[in-house]
Amino acid sequence: MKYRKICMLFAAVILIGVVTGGCARLFKKSRYIVATSPSNPPLVMLDAEKDIIGFDIDVIDQIALRMDMNIKIIPVLQTNLLYGLIDETYDIAIASLTLPLETTEAENPEIDYSDPYLDIGEVIVVSEDFGEYRGPEDLAHKTVGVEKGSKAVEVLGRQKTVTIREYTEIQNAYEDIALGKIDALSADLPDAVKSVHLSDEYKRILKIQPEPVTQKQYVIAVKSGNNVLLNQINSGIEKMKKDGSLEMLVEKWFFTQ
Repeated sequence: MKYRKICMLFAAVILIGVVTGGCARLFKKSRYIVATSPSNPPLVMLDAEKDIIGFDIDVIDQIALRMDMNIKIIPVLQTNLLYGLIDETYDIAIASLTLPLETTEAENPEIDYSDPYLDIGEVIVVSEDFGEYRGPEDLAHKTVGVEKGSKAVEVLGRQKTVTIREYTEIQNAYEDIALGKIDALSADLPDAVKSVHLSDEYKRILKIQPEPVTQKQYVIAVKSGNNVLLNQINSGIEKMKKDGSLEMLVEKWFFTQ
């Protein structure tokens, strides 16, 4: 009888622990740990003082401000970014993350993703000699450099008067456009910013155009089932879209030299 009571008490302690752990995810925490990887300029990077800055950092800071969330940002390796969510080392991950359905990655059932806060894939880069660029129609009878295997090959290929030159390494296309061998190139937005705005070699002679050629959805990740936190993040993103602050950050980090 005594043994039975001890077993029942032990089972009750375990049950309380499980319920308490589950309930903890139903309430707002006093502080959320945000993991990022500062190796994805201009989304996340280090400044001269070794502080973590970037578009993603401004986004999560603005979400926290609007949703009255206390956050602490910590750097982790990109390869470890999602594992720390699963074992609850931190609460939020943001660092150039895109929806698995938009990539070759398999969807992880232990991870939930926010609504997209950025929906731009590849963009057009032109030289200072190109003239006015108003949209894809201005690429007619032009030669455009595109990375081999990119979705932009198909999209731009629909314009029969556009000549597409494929590159195994897109960086070679930047060299060719600077030399006048091609008229424009299509590149992933962060790569374009890194190669143009953050490069002393090209920032004075190349310009990134804001109209996207392809779409890629950038998202914030949390552990699956953390619905309260996910709803807070989505509400913050929605508020930023409505008040125009998200659009201002896009302009600041991607299209202003």
